[in-house]
Amino acid sequence: MSNKRESQLEFAESESSGSGSTSKDGIYCTTGTIVFCAIAAVGLIVGVGLIAYYVPDRTCSVPDKPTGNPQDGFTSKRPATSPGITEAPKSPTPSHSKGPTEPPSSVSATPPPTPTDDGVWEGRLNGDIMYPRSYDLTLKPCLYFECGEDMRFRFYGWVEIVVVIEENTDRIVMHMANIDVDGIKVRRTVGDQTDLFVSHEEDTLYEFLIIHTRETLMKGTDYRVYIEYRGNLTNGLAGFYRSSYVNADGETVWLATSQMQPTDGRRALPCWDEPGFRSYFDTKIIHMSNMTALSNGIELGTETYEGDWQITTFKTTPKMPTYLLAFIVSDFGYKEGYTKNGVRFRVWCRKEAINTTDYALQQGVDILTYFEEYFSIPFPLEKQDMVAVPDFSAGAMENWGLIIYRETALLFDPMQNSAANKQRVAVVVSHELAHQWFGNLVTPEWWDDLWLNEGFASYVEYLGVNFTEPTWKMMEQFLVEDLQSVFSPDSLGSSHPVRVPVSSPAEINEIFDRISYAKGASILRMLNNILTEDVFRSGLLRYLNHYAEGNANSDKLWDALNQAQDVYDVKAIMDTWTLQMGFPVVNMTRNGNMLTAIQKHFLINPDSEVDDKYGDLGYLWYIQLTHTHKSQMEYENPNFDWMNGTSGEILTFSLEQSVKNTDWYLINIKQYGYYRVNYDLENWERLMTQLEADLNAIPAENRAALIDDAFDLARSGALTYDIPLGITKYLKNELEYIPWEATLVAIAYIRNMFSRNAGYGNLEKYMLCQIESLYNSVGFEDNPNDELLDQYNRVNAVGTACFYGHQGCLENATREFMEYMTMNETVSPNLKTSVYCYGIREGGADEWDFGLKKYQESTNAAEKATWLYALSCSREPWILSRYLSYSLNEDIVRQQDASYVIRYTARNYVGRALAWDYLRSEWDAIFAYFGEGSFTFSNIIAAVTAHFNTEFDLQELEKFGEGRDFGSATRAFSQAIDATKANIEWMNRNAETVSNTLAQSLPDVCS
Repeated sequence: MSNKRESQLEFAESESSGSGSTSKDGIYCTTGTIVFCAIAAVGLIVGVGLIAYYVPDRTCSVPDKPTGNPQDGFTSKRPATSPGITEAPKSPTPSHSKGPTEPPSSVSATPPPTPTDDGVWEGRLNGDIMYPRSYDLTLKPCLYFECGEDMRFRFYGWVEIVVVIEENTDRIVMHMANIDVDGIKVRRTVGDQTDLFVSHEEDTLYEFLIIHTRETLMKGTDYRVYIEYRGNLTNGLAGFYRSSYVNADGETVWLATSQMQPTDGRRALPCWDEPGFRSYFDTKIIHMSNMTALSNGIELGTETYEGDWQITTFKTTPKMPTYLLAFIVSDFGYKEGYTKNGVRFRVWCRKEAINTTDYALQQGVDILTYFEEYFSIPFPLEKQDMVAVPDFSAGAMENWGLIIYRETALLFDPMQNSAANKQRVAVVVSHELAHQWFGNLVTPEWWDDLWLNEGFASYVEYLGVNFTEPTWKMMEQFLVEDLQSVFSPDSLGSSHPVRVPVSSPAEINEIFDRISYAKGASILRMLNNILTEDVFRSGLLRYLNHYAEGNANSDKLWDALNQAQDVYDVKAIMDTWTLQMGFPVVNMTRNGNMLTAIQKHFLINPDSEVDDKYGDLGYLWYIQLTHTHKSQMEYENPNFDWMNGTSGEILTFSLEQSVKNTDWYLINIKQYGYYRVNYDLENWERLMTQLEADLNAIPAENRAALIDDAFDLARSGALTYDIPLGITKYLKNELEYIPWEATLVAIAYIRNMFSRNAGYGNLEKYMLCQIESLYNSVGFEDNPNDELLDQYNRVNAVGTACFYGHQGCLENATREFMEYMTMNETVSPNLKTSVYCYGIREGGADEWDFGLKKYQESTNAAEKATWLYALSCSREPWILSRYLSYSLNEDIVRQQDASYVIRYTARNYVGRALAWDYLRSEWDAIFAYFGEGSFTFSNIIAAVTAHFNTEFDLQELEKFGEGRDFGSATRAFSQAIDATKANIEWMNRNAETVSNTLAQSLPDVCS
């Protein structure tokens, strides 16, 4: 799944579990008469007998086991846990049905269970008792009134599951949520066909369906479980849900679509909803004849069903987990192509937008072909569909054979959308296609290895786009897009490892974050560089082939990479990067040609409280120190030395004999290593001198690394700010994108901290002088024929100059806005963000109302996203308050976009306090709207609290958190507390010094 940022507007856009024992209530009686005791004893015996028959047992805690079915060559199946019981609501009987016709059984009304005292989640299923072999699923979504008044926005479902029994049992337990069961049958697959079903119960805490049978289900026997049910096509962007758009005639058109990851397959059908359970799926969809149905497999045929209904049958899928199951019923159109190997490739969307699918189709065909060659494994399906839906919570979802996107991640109109929008489409398409191998062909055993899915896709996406768009310098962009951006959350004491224990659905959603995605990608890029590309690919091929259509974990990947070479113990190295949170800073000192390196866990606030459970290795890492120096300047095959990750925090090594005493030296060449470097003061000064004399002596990647390292080291107190600010003096000669991007990100932190501080005036003057040379070089007028990174440089220069009040920039932006507003003059797609934002910022209510009207009228998703951001740029508190109130109004802002209203407003200095007040005052509504299981919620918490930097802010934040359930944002709230404390410490230690240093630097940078 992709959570990549929305072009240049967005912030960077959620583990083992086990079972626990549950204490049981005892029954006690006082001393009484013999007769009374006898009667009580008889009653107790009868009661216990009933309980033993009807209430499922709870097991004691059992360690997790490897997953997979015996047929796959894997050793075992699932971790063992067991369910509780609760009552589920019933709904009216459907007007017609297919399948069992007997009335549903009664449901016991027993109290819901509670989690154990030690916090262990008991919502895991026990694959050592049973597991599903296959599903035969039929769905009938009702979008209008074709199924009757009471069934609009609901769906019928019929599923037949072949269940393999591994241990004798008298009940079948699977996941189910928000589904009404209308009938159940249980029969053997062969032999006696007596229905064994007795009753069913529903556990809403753990989202279990528990089916009791009249006789013991025997080990080694397969059974068919047939369930007829109904569910809701909700507007909650999860499970099987509804979406809509307004067509060219002004009519609202409805569609049904799905999003199952991570734990919402159970909302579409009763199933084993964990990644370790892989099964075959045969799907049929009943739909109106004016609509088209899509699912994972290629369609086998469509036949008339009843009246205006048709039924489409799809080919059996490969074995896959439920979170990859997908279906869509819509009136969409498509464009089609074929890969070199004959895979049919289609891109679907609203018919009015069909001409915006060309770029995604081209990229999809080329990248799928590239990945088939890169992984040396053919794509296993006959077709690949990619569909843009109007309402989608993430960027995209990698369902096998049916990838679903939000429109901004798939549709591109060169006349309306920017170069950043174009790159976003290419990157997200590449990300999701990479998942067809990493995640789909081989699936993690449990969500604690989510990073195997997302880290790999986030790394390999760059390879795919680098192949199709080689001039974009994607491997350079990696540094500022992923590696440097994830340093920030990973430098907090409340960070987490990439491989982290999770159990409940809320915890699982928490780790769909930058650590799993960007840090996962960064350490894989580092490992690739250590092993070399050929060895890395050879190991991946072993891994993918051995575990194809099965499940694996990190250790199995390390084993495959170890088998591909005999130089390194990959597990020993990578455990230090995956099992503990954070990353090191390597402090360097020099004595002649001898260098001493000392590694230490880097914390942006050195006083942060760090959770020791993530530091079992002592917060030491295996670090490959690549290095060169002025007299050598070897950047392609640099020399390297190793720091020990288990016992050696200090390493002394020598530079090459060619080094001179006056040479600078450089560590972590092209920033392949996931660590920061702090040099001795003399070397920092020599590097600064080199940059000012000839910046090209140091690669662009390392220029960006020096800037990023220096500013964060100063932020932590390890350097004084004259070092990073001194480095930036050379920027008057810098025209490369990634050093400028690194600078602007670093300066943005100081800008945010100074937004309520007297030092802001010095920063504003400093930045106006710094940006002047770049602004003059690229100019305000856009040229879409420029190289992509030159276009990005212009976007950065214009955005920065206008933000800090550059008069010429603001005049150009407001002029273009007024010409667009009054004369409908076109605005360059690359400059729309700045023109729209500063036109509204410098304007008033009329300009804002115009922007809102354009947002509502636009049918181009990327254009709508640009307006969504621009509307947050107003400086009028009453306008921003009104805008915030619109976030929960679906008539104005789509639910998938609602969080951005709050997040963007919080980035505006005028809107920051308003967003914080709005979050607190509307907490219940916001929490209900985004849902406990939504990773979007974490982004709201992070954005609203990002600028907190006073003791009062901290007190208010801590008070707000008292006794409050943050659901999937629990970790984000903890990180907000940690970040606020770091900001307070920074203000106390640095605010005055930085302001004075900026003032002292003005003569140099403004000369």
